[in-house]
Amino acid sequence: MTRRVVYLPEVTRDFANAFAYYEALSPSGALHFDVAFDRAETEVETGLVTHQRAFEHYHRVFVGHYPYNLYYRLDGTTAVIVGVLYARLPPEQLAATLRGRG
Repeated sequence: MTRRVVYLPEVTRDFANAFAYYEALSPSGALHFDVAFDRAETEVETGLVTHQRAFEHYHRVFVGHYPYNLYYRLDGTTAVIVGVLYARLPPEQLAATLRGRG
């Protein structure tokens, strides 16, 4: 089963901020982050696994070995990616951010 994947506008900003952080540390680190993010996207798109629910109806995918998670919600056969967020944020802050994005 392949899912249709859509992205909220905030995801672009989330990804750009994380990528810029790793790029400032090392250009190769940023490229590895990009590859790890692509793998996480593919996991969501292929739909072979529905990932663990982290908050309410939001599922979480680990972005490789980076301290970031990709969060999505399911709307029928569509996966709505709502964020790429730093994994070490307090749970209350993560939940509030996700709720604020719909």
